[in-house]
Amino acid sequence: MKRLYIIMIVMFFTFNLTNAQKLFRVGAGFNVVFPTGDYTQIAKTGTGGSLLMDYTFSPEFALSLSSSFTTQNSKLPQIGIDSKVIEFNIKSIDILLGGRYYFRPSFFGLLEAGARYIKLHANIYDATNNNKDKASSDYEPYFTAGAGLGYRYNLAEDKSDFELSGIYHFVSGDVINFPTFTLRASILIYL
Repeated sequence: MKRLYIIMIVMFFTFNLTNAQKLFRVGAGFNVVFPTGDYTQIAKTGTGGSLLMDYTFSPEFALSLSSSFTTQNSKLPQIGIDSKVIEFNIKSIDILLGGRYYFRPSFFGLLEAGARYIKLHANIYDATNNNKDKASSDYEPYFTAGAGLGYRYNLAEDKSDFELSGIYHFVSGDVINFPTFTLRASILIYL
């Protein structure tokens, strides 16, 4: 999977260097992630950030590559053991390859697929000496696919864009699924 993403990054830069027009964009975004379905039983709304790359092939079609990091508090109850309190949160990293279709110059639909790496993280507080320890599972990979809509506004001609998008991701899990709805606000600059 890593090799596919490295090849995509090299392709993005190669296309940009050989094309005189400014069709390649990179940027960063702020995400608010809402759990849906059975996932709402164990996770609360979370926040995170994204790194984005976008290459436009024509006025209607674009290829995108994104990576996101999200932290969500858990609805799992705090556990108290021998003067220690344990509270949980869920961390995830998404690596997604996608395609966009522009219905109008600024309004687009988005399909993407890739992997979501999820881990359960625990903060352990010791009440007797005010120490805080951390423990966590390893990141476990899960297949994810998403669909969404977005709006891109050109801030400066051929220099930067602001983008607002909403994406539903289905993530297949072993015991339960981890579907989420993500609202993302991003700034992209032209290279």
